[in-house]
Amino acid sequence: MIITRLTGGLGNQMFQYAAGLALAEQHRTVLKLDVSWFKDDPAYEAHNRYALSCLNVTEQFATQAEIEALSSKPFTKIEIFSARLAKMFHFYRYAEQFKKYGNLFYDQNYKYDSEFTSQPDFTYLHGDWQSEKYFSGVSELLKLHFSFRYPAPPPVLEMEKKISKSSESAFIHFRRGDYLANPKFKQDLGILTLDYYHCAVVELLKRFPNIHFYIFSDDIDAIEREFQPEAPHTFVRATKPWHSYDKVRLMSKCRHGIIANSTFSWWSAWLMQNPQKIIIAPRMWRKSDSYDCSDAIPKSWLRL
Repeated sequence: MIITRLTGGLGNQMFQYAAGLALAEQHRTVLKLDVSWFKDDPAYEAHNRYALSCLNVTEQFATQAEIEALSSKPFTKIEIFSARLAKMFHFYRYAEQFKKYGNLFYDQNYKYDSEFTSQPDFTYLHGDWQSEKYFSGVSELLKLHFSFRYPAPPPVLEMEKKISKSSESAFIHFRRGDYLANPKFKQDLGILTLDYYHCAVVELLKRFPNIHFYIFSDDIDAIEREFQPEAPHTFVRATKPWHSYDKVRLMSKCRHGIIANSTFSWWSAWLMQNPQKIIIAPRMWRKSDSYDCSDAIPKSWLRL
């Protein structure tokens, strides 16, 4: 059994689920979800709640007893090696003792941790795991899990058809909302400048002169006042606030993307089916220097 701790909004939860799925598949075991954070931290209730039910994920929720058993302590490297060796040589009685305690493994500082794949069965994952490197080995399976459980409502379906008819399309995602309202987010994450978006638009226009931009934001009215790209564009209002996953659905239907420093648009870009997609991402993934985000953006994406 692998347990992954879920926190934050939809994009963060997708990263946490993806890492848990990768480790569970490696051990051919079950993945369980710890959703206790959403009950313990009511200050985040307005925006962040368990959100994966919109996707075709495997929803098995960990009990409090299972959480306590697996998150009790981290294993030493010797213990991890001993457990793997015991399984390799079929010393199951010896290996069974590790089930009693479990193994706590932290994502220390955003940068990919190569020790991840060495973690044994009965591991509790605590962190954000914001790098494709954690789950690249199960990417095709993950795309099945991250398909949408519910059909698109009529306005979303209509917009989806419009996007599909565009010969070349790209989404532009602006993240404002909690990035402005929450002082900690404003300090740690920061708001991207309009210069970044203008430069990204120019970069895509060089490659695709006939491109149509579809603009998404959690503050779309303000963005429409501030940002008018010199290219065909549509400000998307087809989604309802409480169905934010429909924005992911629509953005992932575009052929290219300009993402914010947001896991929400990161996953929209990752889920695109266009093998020739051009994804533009900001160099500044987090404003604070306390985090090493060098592995946050896939190497094939363009950073500005």
